Amino acid sequence: MTFWKVSDTRMNCLITQEEIEILGFHIDELMSNRERTVELLNLLAAKGKEALGMDLQMVVHSFYGAFLPDRSLLLTITCGEAAGDGEVQVLSGEGDFFARLLADRDEEEKESAGEPISCQILFSTIDSVIDFCRIFHEGRPIGSRLYEYDDIYYLMMDFEDTQQGRSDALKVAMAGEFGGVVEEEALSEVFLKEHECCLIGEAAVEKLYELEA
Repeated sequence: MTFWKVSDTRMNCLITQEEIEILGFHIDELMSNRERTVELLNLLAAKGKEALGMDLQMVVHSFYGAFLPDRSLLLTITCGEAAGDGEVQVLSGEGDFFARLLADRDEEEKESAGEPISCQILFSTIDSVIDFCRIFHEGRPIGSRLYEYDDIYYLMMDFEDTQQGRSDALKVAMAGEFGGVVEEEALSEVFLKEHECCLIGEAAVEKLYELEA
């Protein structure tokens, strides 16, 4: 499993289903057992706080997550001060969390309904772009380009306008915190093309993943 520190109170965790089972949990029980879900989240939060040097006294306040194309789980966990003594209580995001995630993951795609959905993620270094592509290269983009302007790297990713495509685009946008920033007001692709800033004109994600491998 891998942890990233987002802020003093928030972390990201990337964990495979095999790693979840090594910790003693199974997806089937997490779908129906709230207590086991909370137990897993608290365990991951404890490991993350120790690995990232965060305040060990903080407890889990909320979380959200998504299954990635390779079926690993991406979680964002927010911590804060404990409200009192006793067992830690997850205040939001609980209930049928894993059941909903699995339903979203397994739902079949619907026919295309319109123009492709585009995501733009900004990175400060090319190494951060490569790290991102190493994790999300199976995110099913139908197109991707990489630009560089004024020492900022702009990764453009397109997804089909289907339920599955919209879900994949949402996961990628959320994953922008892994070294990148999602900004709606960033430079347009038209501007970047006009200024001849294109580094990789097609299949950028796949090419950068192969470079890393």
